[in-house]
Amino acid sequence: MDQRKAVILCVDDEDNPLVLRKLVLQKAGYEVLTAGSAKEALELTASRSVDLVLSDHLMPGMNGTELAQQIKLQHPNLPVILISGVNELPTGSTIANAFVSKIEGPQALCKEVAAILNLPFENCENC
Repeated sequence: MDQRKAVILCVDDEDNPLVLRKLVLQKAGYEVLTAGSAKEALELTASRSVDLVLSDHLMPGMNGTELAQQIKLQHPNLPVILISGVNELPTGSTIANAFVSKIEGPQALCKEVAAILNLPFENCENC
């Protein structure tokens, strides 16, 4: 059985949420790459193997929905989760595989990631 850790690319233009999400996901057992912009995220998905993209929605230049659209054009099977402090689905966000509100907290995020990657939820208790 393949024991490789799933690789998650976290995208956020703000450092603090990016670092916090990275720590939470690493604690849950994932390998985590980070990008400070949608452009950087697209460069990483073009050069590295990634199992899931977790992107903030509100970012300058290209928002999370636009990033999800670009990723799906280049990698149709790469799952994308959008995360936002806004509780309602942003316009066009249905292109993403899931939407998580920041208000739901790290455990809800970990459970959504595990569900999309078809992994067990045990590690979510560490979040």
